[in-house]
This record gives sequence, structure tokens and C-alpha cells, in this order.
Amino acid sequence: MDPDGRPFAGQRSDVPPVRPRTPSPVRMVLDMSAAPMPARDLDVQTQNIDVIYAEDEEVFRESTIIELLKVGFLRENIHEADNGLGALEHLARLQVEGHVTMPLLVLLDVRMPGMDGRECALHIQELVKKRALRREPFTVCISSIHRQVTIDEGKGNFQIVLPKPINKHFLDEVLDLLRRWWTLGYGRQLSAWKTFDPALLDVIAADCEPVCRLAAVAAFTRAGVCSASVTEADDEDELVDALVAAQDGDPSRPLVVLLGTVAWAPRIRGFVDELKSEQCRRRREPFVVCTSVDSDRIGTTNAVDNYHAFMPKTFAQADVNWVLEFCRLWWQTRGDAPANDNDDDSGSESGHSVASVMSDY
Repeated sequence: MDPDGRPFAGQRSDVPPVRPRTPSPVRMVLDMSAAPMPARDLDVQTQNIDVIYAEDEEVFRESTIIELLKVGFLRENIHEADNGLGALEHLARLQVEGHVTMPLLVLLDVRMPGMDGRECALHIQELVKKRALRREPFTVCISSIHRQVTIDEGKGNFQIVLPKPINKHFLDEVLDLLRRWWTLGYGRQLSAWKTFDPALLDVIAADCEPVCRLAAVAAFTRAGVCSASVTEADDEDELVDALVAAQDGDPSRPLVVLLGTVAWAPRIRGFVDELKSEQCRRRREPFVVCTSVDSDRIGTTNAVDNYHAFMPKTFAQADVNWVLEFCRLWWQTRGDAPANDNDDDSGSESGHSVASVMSDY
């Protein structure tokens, strides 16, 4: 629970935090005077590739660097960081330093203190969208939760998602894909490029109390949500029917559930899990917001796992804007899940290959 009575995040999924200020490395890049893009050298030599590697666990960082050296990277071209903020600082500096005519490779762990890999990858793509980078990086995730990033998050803003620890075989294939991306423009569409606009949200307002339901709808409508895109549900069956109907809607529009009746939350969780088990390509997972007047108490219980965000008991318009920003971060760090994924749960080499991970190529 937030002690100041502000909205707070649930634990339904991992989402980057809402930051009140732009991180300083991002501001540094945006403040740089525009310089012409360097001409690409299409003869890619591994020893001339600059690498940014963010990993907070020293054991994994050192073992990965050993593997990088095996495939031809040079130690002086590998720039280490212990979180995403450090990676962004290296990114800003390498816009004008290093081998500017060669690819720039960014390797990111997911779970890191200060700024995790998801948020860092999102910042990178937002800079790319603004054409603020002279050197657009090829971003790779290396994580022990690679299955979650691949299946539940659709690979997010990573070109490739790999298990930890990596080996020479993985890196050889990564280099092959990196060359195809650099010379031919092959790559997957990343989540940051999805549109987020409150006017383009589909909203299900579910609450057995009509007054509370209408109050939540009115607040989000004032924030830009189109009233014609709001479906109301006053019982659990109507909520499930609305979720089923939403699956045939436009998958490019985020689906938000404003849930005021706590007892219905497990039904949403079960509905989403069922879609995942069926490997439904068109599944639309909802962003679930707790709008209950008892949200402060609920946020201290195990029910926190059923929600992405919690509104305070007496919320203001600024709280609605916070939730919408949190929803944007969730939406733009989630891609489309793969239609099939046959990786075994052990994370062993036999169960993974870059070719299977790179099904979008």
C-alpha cells in the first residue's frame, strides 16, 4: 500500500515504474546537437563491434564476457554496467565515440536494481522513434526468466531473448542475425512502436455498485477515454461475457478492466490463463485496475497478484493519469506472444536455440 494514498502497482506482471523525471542519460541524448548519421560499413567485423552489457550479477557478467571473447569481440570494446541506467549512459557516450560505422550491440539482463532491462529497452526504442540516435542498437535480452519474457511478454523491445547463461553457439547465431539486421534491415517489430492513446482504449467497467462503477467511468472518460468504447458489467457473468467479446476486437487497442468487485478478480486471472494454455494468437490480455473503495487494504493481501494497478479510495484526476501512464508502460513493453513455443522448462541448451527464439525473423 502507498502510505501517501497515491495509486500503486500491483503484482499481476512486471512493469517499469512511472518516473516523474526523464532519466539523465536520455536527456543527454535528446540535448545533443543533431549530427548526420554515420555511413554504414557493411563488412561487419566482430572485433570492431561495440558492446554494452548490463548485468548486476558479477558471476554471470564475467562468464558472458568470456563467451564474447571466444567469438571475436575485443575486451576494450565491451562496456559494462550493473543496471539499465548505466547502459543508457554508455549508449549516450557511444553515439559519438567508438566504431561509429559498425553495429552497436546492447545486451540486457531483465531484473536489475535502479532500472531493469525492460525499461532500458523501452527508453532505447523511444529514442529511436524520435530519431535521436545516430547509432541505433541491436538489443538482446539475456535472462533467467527468458520464458516469461518470450511467452508472457511477447519478447517486448528485444530483438532476441536468450536464456542465461549463454554460450558460443548462441552468440554465433546472434552475430548472424545481427549482420542480417545491419545489412538487410531484417528485424522484428518492437513493442514500443505500438500506439497508446487513451482515446483508443477498450474499457470494461465491472462493479456491482452502480455509483462506484459510474464514478470510475467518468474519471477515465475525462482523461480521454471514449465513452463509446466503455462496456459496463454489473455481475461476474457479464464481466466474463465482455472479456470473451473483447477477444474479437482490435488487438492493436489496449484492453483495460476497471474492477471494483474484488471477488471477480480470480475469474479474470483464470480467463487469461485459459487463453494462454490454448495458445490463442488473438488473445487480448487486460490491464486490470482495482477501483474498489477498499483498494488500500486489498493491496496488502495476496490479492495484489490479480491486479496491475490500484487506485486509492478517494482518487483524483492525477491518479487516473498515473494509471494511464502505467498502462502505457505495460502496453509498450508487451509484444505478441509466439503461436507455439516448445522450449522445455529446464533452460538447458537442448531446449533452446536462437532459431526458435527468433521466430519473427
